[in-house]
Amino acid sequence: MSVHKPVISVVIATRNRKDSVVWTIDSILNNAVSGEVSQGAMSSFEILVVDQSTNDCCQQAMQKYAGDSRIRYQHSETVGMARARNLAIAQAKGDLIAITDDDCVVSSNWLWEIQNIFLTYPSVTLLFGNVLAGSHDASAGFIPSYCRQQAKIISNALDKNDVDGLGACMAMRKSLWQELHGFDEMLGVGGLLKSSSEGDLVIHALQKGMQVCEMPSVVVIHHGFRTWEAGSGLIDRYWYGTGAMFGKHLKLYPISTVLTLVLLAVRFVFGTSRVASSLGGNTHKRARLGAFASGFCKGLWLKIDRSTGHFRPPHSEKTRSKTVRKNRSIKPFDQTRNYP
Repeated sequence: MSVHKPVISVVIATRNRKDSVVWTIDSILNNAVSGEVSQGAMSSFEILVVDQSTNDCCQQAMQKYAGDSRIRYQHSETVGMARARNLAIAQAKGDLIAITDDDCVVSSNWLWEIQNIFLTYPSVTLLFGNVLAGSHDASAGFIPSYCRQQAKIISNALDKNDVDGLGACMAMRKSLWQELHGFDEMLGVGGLLKSSSEGDLVIHALQKGMQVCEMPSVVVIHHGFRTWEAGSGLIDRYWYGTGAMFGKHLKLYPISTVLTLVLLAVRFVFGTSRVASSLGGNTHKRARLGAFASGFCKGLWLKIDRSTGHFRPPHSEKTRSKTVRKNRSIKPFDQTRNYP
């Protein structure tokens, strides 16, 4: 009896990175002709690119793929990575959603590994892989990375602090995205709360008893170099968003969130996360704690739509939300042409 292998939809949100997003797409396409000999090539996939660039350079670069029916492209006037991902996933054909960033290169068996893990572990709904730093001058700056040596599967919200995976290498069942009403668009890069849309999805999944896993066999190479000077802003955004996320979940799930925060505090004092360790010696704990506290207060202050578990956008964000709806209804991915 043959096992059904679902189609994978790869989602890439991009903004003003016309060169690196092409490298990302080329590496995904390489999965169709490469990979381990024993595994074979991966052919059943599509790539959905949502471009939030402020110019048309990325759109012009995408003309390279105009004859490839596996690639669908859309320019959007929206802002925010969570918005772009939601826009793409809503129109994805696959049962599985794979996500990477526009400054990453995926391994030659990336898609095969993702599909195999979901087939091997039918209860797993959300997956993170390793994000390895590309070549760079460590004296000048750093590249955020995340590396786990052994597989880890969790299903309890109290274990959240042991899963810090990056959105640059993640995958999920589309049914999970639907059940959780997608990414919270107030969170994430470009959103009001700056980061942590992926971690927010993890907590919601665990609160519903779903399994989340991290697998070192799923690998991308990250080329998002930051100088030490620019890195301080990245660290501030990361911890601010993390604080806002926990502020929200303290209102949604008070008991388990308090316990999770206690465990996070212990790790903060006596250890470090895999993400923070990749940021080098400039990750001052006082600065991180200040950003977390500021975000936490913001998360407590903002209102929540309890039917979705998402933040309600303040008045200043409502105009942008209308733009999102307009883009979704007027500019869907064209089924007959690849480009507008």
